[in-house]
Amino acid sequence: MKPVKVLLVDDDEDDFILTKDIFNEIPQRENYKLTWINNYEEAINAMLKSHYDIYLVDYRLGKYTGIDLLHEAIKSNVDEPIIILTGKGDSKVDEEALEIGAADYLVKDQINPYTIERSIRYALKHKHTLKALRESENKFRIIFERSKEPFLIMDSLGGIRDMNQAGLKFLSYSKEEILNVNGVQLFSNPDDSLRFTEEIDQKGAINDFKTDFISKTHENKKVSVSAFLQIDQHATEELYYCIVHDIAGRIEAEKASIDAEKIAVTERIAKSLANEITNPLSNINLSLEQLKLEISTEDDSSKLYLDIIKNNFERINILITDFINSTQTTELNIQPRALSILLDECLETIEISANEHQIKLIKDYSDSDIFVDVDYDMMVNAISNILNNSVAAQPSFISINFKLLNAFVVVEIQDDGEGISVDNQSKIYEPFFTTKGKSSGLGLTNTQKSIINHNGKIEFESKEGEGTTFYLHLPISNKQVSWDN
Repeated sequence: MKPVKVLLVDDDEDDFILTKDIFNEIPQRENYKLTWINNYEEAINAMLKSHYDIYLVDYRLGKYTGIDLLHEAIKSNVDEPIIILTGKGDSKVDEEALEIGAADYLVKDQINPYTIERSIRYALKHKHTLKALRESENKFRIIFERSKEPFLIMDSLGGIRDMNQAGLKFLSYSKEEILNVNGVQLFSNPDDSLRFTEEIDQKGAINDFKTDFISKTHENKKVSVSAFLQIDQHATEELYYCIVHDIAGRIEAEKASIDAEKIAVTERIAKSLANEITNPLSNINLSLEQLKLEISTEDDSSKLYLDIIKNNFERINILITDFINSTQTTELNIQPRALSILLDECLETIEISANEHQIKLIKDYSDSDIFVDVDYDMMVNAISNILNNSVAAQPSFISINFKLLNAFVVVEIQDDGEGISVDNQSKIYEPFFTTKGKSSGLGLTNTQKSIINHNGKIEFESKEGEGTTFYLHLPISNKQVSWDN
């Protein structure tokens, strides 16, 4: 083991001799090598070049003081520990030295081999601890800044201490702005903020806490927060270190998977029902025809009942046929079509009904040259289903427009009708679900299937009594891309 190189900075040679004698009495004196410098200039030069492991600095250095040297060393980022040597009654000097950054102080008259060896050993150990802590902090800072996930540090009162660049971009804040925001304000639901704090205080950590954050632009961000609590070494402050995951895409993928599974289940049910229902219906129909031949044509009462049976048979037959057809996978005739023309044809399907109910039809096509890759007839039918539902909601207007979003065009169909109740919003794509007496309940089921089969997406927002807006994401045609290029 190499000896610890100790530099004594003292302008009095007698003090150096006394100090040297003390070092010679240290039981493990071979572990230390003492060197002496008697002036400020040489001392600071040695410190800047890191020639020694630790420094013993006398308070009095001619026209300078040990505090002056300590100040200069700290300002110059000298890493090695500095111990100040003072005289009796210099308690203010001792306190000042520790506040500035001295590792320790020793009163000259009380120095002995054990006190000086203990002070040096503790100072070096403290230096290694600080070095390890700084390295750890530097690693954390690198991870914090370079992380692609938003990273947030806040205190137990919600004060935001720091946020990395990914977090600032995610929530649309600058560093200065976010430091003036209370963490509670980031939660869309204040109850979530309270629940988050209670859980992390009880457990010390929290994983995959799902909530909504609000960006500076008032956009709701669906997130999952993983965090841990850290208490500082003096137990005076609690900090929450939070990693924020954007889960909007995950939720969307899960929803798409659920929708696809619902469609698959419906197809399986339809195939199972096809033979189970159509065969008995055929038998019923044949039996009815035979009864008509056998029953007297003069029996009006019998004829009435047979007609009722026949009409209901046909109604069931149509319903089952529509259901089975709606679940069959048909080959799409995909072609590039002008979106504005397609939407105009959809509006024509409800024009008469809209006029009868005094519903104003509004269209706003900002770009009439947009082409989409669709099966034209299927897409007209899909969009017409939504428009028919809008008419049935008894609105004062129905508007339709579209805008570009990356490789998609988003068609927006809005009305101010009766809206969809919260209880019904999760059911609207289910087969046979309807709130209208004469509807088969397959319109939106078919629409959803058509949109998904076109590699698109259908979403909606609705508030009971205020209206509904549907958003249809359709892929832009390659023809459109080539034209743009």
